[in-house]
This record gives sequence, C-alpha cells and structure tokens, in this order.
Amino acid sequence: MNRLPLPQRFCTFRSSFQFKLLLRFTLFSAVIAVVCGTLFVLYQIHQNKSHAEQMLQLQAHALADSVRLPLYAESIELLEAHAIDSLRLPEIRGVEIVSARGKVLVRLPASFAGPSDDMIRQRVEVHGHPIGLAPEEVLVGEYGTPGDLVGEVRLYRGTDDLWRDGRRLAALSVILATVCWLFVSLSCYVILRRVTASFNSLMRGMEKVHGGDYVSRIDIVSDDEPGRASASLNELAESLRQREEENRRLHAELMAAMDFEIASKEQLVSVNLDLEKEIEQRTQARQELKNLVQQLPLGIVWSDEKGDIEYLNSFMLDTFGYGAEEAPDLDALFTLICPDPDYRAAVLEKRRGSIAAWEQGNLVTFYEVRAQCRDGSPRHLNCSSQRSGTRIVDLMIDMTERELLQQQIVRNQKLESIGVLAGGIAHNFNNALTGVLGYISFAKKFLDPGHGAHELLLQAEKATKRAAGFANQLLCFANGGAPMRKGVPVAALVEEAVQSSTMGTRVRAAIELADDLPPVFVDDGQMRQAFNCICINAVQAMPEGGELIVRGRLVSSDRERLPAPLHGCYVELSFRDQGCGIRDEHKSSIFTPYFTTKAELGTGLGLATVHSIVTRHGGMVTFDSQWGKGTTFTLYLPIFCMESSGS
Repeated sequence: MNRLPLPQRFCTFRSSFQFKLLLRFTLFSAVIAVVCGTLFVLYQIHQNKSHAEQMLQLQAHALADSVRLPLYAESIELLEAHAIDSLRLPEIRGVEIVSARGKVLVRLPASFAGPSDDMIRQRVEVHGHPIGLAPEEVLVGEYGTPGDLVGEVRLYRGTDDLWRDGRRLAALSVILATVCWLFVSLSCYVILRRVTASFNSLMRGMEKVHGGDYVSRIDIVSDDEPGRASASLNELAESLRQREEENRRLHAELMAAMDFEIASKEQLVSVNLDLEKEIEQRTQARQELKNLVQQLPLGIVWSDEKGDIEYLNSFMLDTFGYGAEEAPDLDALFTLICPDPDYRAAVLEKRRGSIAAWEQGNLVTFYEVRAQCRDGSPRHLNCSSQRSGTRIVDLMIDMTERELLQQQIVRNQKLESIGVLAGGIAHNFNNALTGVLGYISFAKKFLDPGHGAHELLLQAEKATKRAAGFANQLLCFANGGAPMRKGVPVAALVEEAVQSSTMGTRVRAAIELADDLPPVFVDDGQMRQAFNCICINAVQAMPEGGELIVRGRLVSSDRERLPAPLHGCYVELSFRDQGCGIRDEHKSSIFTPYFTTKAELGTGLGLATVHSIVTRHGGMVTFDSQWGKGTTFTLYLPIFCMESSGS
C-alpha cells in the first residue's frame, strides 16, 4: 500500500478526530500539572517561611533572656558582645537592642539602615524579674507575672536562602510536571489510537463511497459500534452499485428519448426566437413610451374602473409632492389636492362629464381645478379625462406659471404706462416746485427773522422740499436711471436697511444670512432704497411691535424650481413680518402705484418702487401673505460673476 509523505500524513492527522481528542486530553493534563505544581511550590515556600519565622522568634527570645541584666544596667559592652554572638547566627542581617525609653543602645552592624521588604523582622520585649520570687523559681524559669519593661530586642533575618530553596523547588516541580505531562500524553495517544482504529477504518470507507467507489469494502476491525456501522456501509455500497448500474441503463434510454425530443423541438426554436424579438421590441417601445410620458410637462394618471391608480408620472410628484404610495386611488388623490369637500364634489362631477363626452363622441373637454400642493401652495390646473380601453386617463396641465407670467407681463405694461405718465407729471411738477422754492427764498431775504411772515415762509419752504422729495420718488419709479451695477456684499445692505428702519421702534429684527452668500450684481444705492421700502412697510404693519426676520440663501434653477422666467443662480432674500397681512382682494394691487391701505402713512409708491428697481436689475420680487398672520416678501437678486461684470 502506498504511504503518504510525512507532511501530508501530519496534515491528515491534524484534521482527524483522534488528534482533536489527543489535543484536549493533552491540554487538560498540562493544566492539571501546572496547577498542582504551582500549588505545591507555593505551599512549600509558605512552610519554609513559617519555619524561618519560628526559628527567628526562638533566637529573639534567647537573646532577650541573655541581655536582661546587661540591659537593665545599660552595659553597652556586654550588650554588644551578645549582639555580636547573635549576628553570627545564619542569615541574621541586623540586631538592635532598645531601652525602655526607646533609645537604641546597640545596632549591629553599624551601617545597618533598617529593615527592608525582603527581610523577616522579630521583636521581643525584655521584662525584669518580678519581686518576691524565690531563687529556686528563678532558676527553673517560673517567673509568674512579668516584671517591669526593661527594653526590647529586634532581630532581622534575610530571605536569600528561602528564595534559593524556592527556585530549586520550582525547577524540580517543572521537571516533574513535564515528565508527568509527557507520560500522560503518550499514554493518551496509545489508548486513543487503539480506540479510534475502527472509527478511522469506517471514515476511510465512507470517503471511498462518497467518491463513487462502490466496489471496495471496509475492513471490519472489531465488533463494536463502528464495526457494525462498517458492515452496514458495505451493504449500502453494494445496493448503490446495483442502483448505479440500473441508472446507467435508464440514462441510455433517456438519452435516446431526449434525442428524439430535441429533434421535435428544434422546430419550435425559430418560433420562440421570433416571439422573443417581438416581445423585446414591444418592451422597448413600452419603455420609450414610459420615458416620454415621464418627461411630459403635464400630469398623467392611469386608473382602472374601480378608481385604483395604476400609474403616476413624475410630474405629479414634482408639482404636488404626492407619490403613488400616498394616493393609491383617485379618491385619495382628489382628497389631497382638493381638501374642501364641496369643491371636490364639483370637480369630480366635471370629471364624470368629461369622461361621458369622450365616450359619446371622442370629444375632448377640459375643466379647471384649483389644486393644493403638499406645502400648501395653490396650483391652477386645466384637466381632461378620457377612456382608453379599460383604463381612465386623466391629463392635468399646470397653468399656474403661465398665468403668473401673463399677470407679470400685464403688471409690467401697466407700470410702464403709468411710469411714463408719472414721469411727465413729476418732471413738470418738479419744475413748478423749483420756481416756488426760488420765490420763497427771495421772499425770506426781504424779511427780517423777527417778522411774523418769516416763520410761515420757513414752513412753506419745508413743505415745498417735501413735495420735491415726492416728485423725485415719482421720477425714480418712472425711470430711475440706468443702474450702476457692481458686485456688492448683500449682508451690509440688509443690516443697514434693517437698523435704519427699526431704530426707535418696538420692532425686533433678526437677520439670518448664510455664510456662503456671494456678492450680488446690483446698484447699491437703488437696492438700498428698495430694502428700506420693504423694511419700512414691515415696521408700519406692526405698530404694536413684533419681529422682522430676514433670511438669505443661494438658490439655483438646477436644484430647485424658481419663479418663471428666472434661470440660473440668485440670492434669495425673504423679509417676514408679523403684521396683519394682506387681504385677498388687495393682493393683485400691492405693486400698483398710489395703491395703499395706509393713506395716513404713505403715498403707495414704496412697493411699486421696489418692484421697478428689482425688475430693472434682472431679478424678481414675490410675496406670500395671509390675513392676520403676517407677510413675507421674497427678492431674487442676480449674483456677481466675471461674465456679468463684463457685460
């Protein structure tokens, strides 16, 4: 039989069950040997140390008995002689004799500094003989009650001999433990080899069967459980051999049948290929249609007869913020976009009428819907409902941006026409005021300051200058001059406008501008006037006090939707007050010149001037207001860049 190489045999032995048992027995015996050896060494060290302490105590008592009289007489010479005799004893490192008063009479050796951690110390008090004892009692050592304290003796013994004995004992224990461990390990190996012989034979036989060798048989080593399992495995191998022969016969018959089946199915291959191509073309067409529907700028909703929604394009999510999981059917969708029950019922009735018109003559009819988005903003939709097979297709065209753009165009045209008229009137009015102001100045020169009419002329001059200021404001609204645009840090303009407008009022200001705001490309003088108008309007809306919050951030049409027709990067500034807000019937007129709800405080040119200045700079101003909850004006200002500065 071929023998395996030694490294391969060793690897096979390491992965065997015998090696795992041997490893566990060996580790267990090693732990037992180490624990027993350690406990034995510690016990012997403790015994040696206890014996040394007892011997040191006997030596200290002997020294105390021998120095009683010299210590009483404080004879230093006799005490030193006794100390020298004690110092000659083995391992005695130091001797001290102390009087009753605590005075050290003798210390040997003289260089002895005191006890250390590796020394054993023993101290014994020396008492005098009690008075009244007979000489016979003293001779036999029957002292009775100790006499007065004469002093004490102290002996210090080294532990070098104990450490040497401990090291020798530890080395001997290691040798004995190693020998015992090797003996136990060798015995375990011999025993396990005999015990696992039949088990190994069984495993080799199972490996042969697993490899497909159903001819070889397992040698039965013993009549134990592995031996009986080997016999069963031999029977199993014989049955598998017979079954394999049967399988080969059946396989040959099956291959013949498969050849016939393949010949009959080859005709279906071409048909399947044609079907696959057709399915692929239809799938591709459907995907292209779906991509087209996804990109259409209108909402498309497919629903079945029951009203369950089968498809929503991305327009619905982008416009309203509602996904398919929030609107599983049409009832849920219309509940979200039309929260008013009465209005929702009217919209659904119009939808049914549109479907009926399509069913009767393929007539496409549209109906208007005022929808509400997730963020509460309103959208104006032009909707149509049609039937397509078993589906209902709802088309929703968003008219909000178009209507806002039309309103903005009409508002700009109105402002331009009013501006032309206002410019002519303001120019003529300013010329007239110049003449009036000149005559008043001449009249003041002909009157003494104490004259009664001099004060009236001063008041007339102030009123004329105030009227000239109104005329200049009207001229600024009318044409304003071409803005001298440059890069301006927006934070400085905002802080100056807010501080000058809220100073001396009960309005608190909070400015929250992003740190990364770029400069804006504006005329700083005109933009400062626009900011002042908005802040003054907010302060006038809060006569009892409140908070004016100014926020600023960088926005881009690539990341979010901006009001039409803005495109690119802008600085968005929002001025939010806590005033009374704007009524719905006044919202369409707030940028109209001379329109004001506070006739006693202004002329109605403030917001119109703001709109004119911001629009002239290529930006936009919007507002959001609810009656009783305050107003927010939002300005979009173009940012400064090299291209804009060069244009």
